[in-house]
Amino acid sequence: MFQAGAEKPVYECYKTNQEIVIDGKIDENAWNQAPEAFFVSQDGTEPRLKTRFRWLWDDEFLYGAFYVEDDHLWATMKERDAYLWTENVVEFFINADGSSKSYIEIEINPLNTILDLFVLNKYNARRDIKQLWDWDCEGLKNAVQLMGTLNDASDRDEGWNFEIAIPFGQVYTAPNHPPKEGDRWYVDFCRGEGEENPGHPEVSSWSPPAFHNPLSYGTMIFRE
Repeated sequence: MFQAGAEKPVYECYKTNQEIVIDGKIDENAWNQAPEAFFVSQDGTEPRLKTRFRWLWDDEFLYGAFYVEDDHLWATMKERDAYLWTENVVEFFINADGSSKSYIEIEINPLNTILDLFVLNKYNARRDIKQLWDWDCEGLKNAVQLMGTLNDASDRDEGWNFEIAIPFGQVYTAPNHPPKEGDRWYVDFCRGEGEENPGHPEVSSWSPPAFHNPLSYGTMIFRE
């Protein structure tokens, strides 16, 4: 089972009875009731490019809203399951049963392109992981709003926002579909700029070191 080490963040995810339209605008009143959380750099300090997020849920979906500060919007990949991590990207890691040996990975870029796969991680580290590329998160909903111009280095951008809805039925390892009050998932969310700034990458996450280090993930607690 999941092993607790250093203190990790906790996010209380509240159930909503309001409709969430996945359009990237993040303008539903329901979002104002969701706690806001922030990314930190790998050393725990405040990153240069800030990222904040909120989560909600209903009987069908886990809803995420992300505000991604970015002074240069950059993305070229439009095909599903392309190597999005080599460019600007936000990534999700969802370990719903606490085993730490398997989890879902979903990535999204400013072009609203998705990478989704299931990961087997024998050693709780990057080495010898097996990524099941044929797995798709069926019924996933996602939308992006850009505040700036994509792939134009002549100006300064503000960033990008996005909303995402993950169907509970696709999170196969979760003990309950939908979750019950007090259910705990171990999750992490992170971002990177890929190859945009070689030698000086912008990398941040909710609970570092994140990525394929499942014992570092924070906890999401579902609340009715």
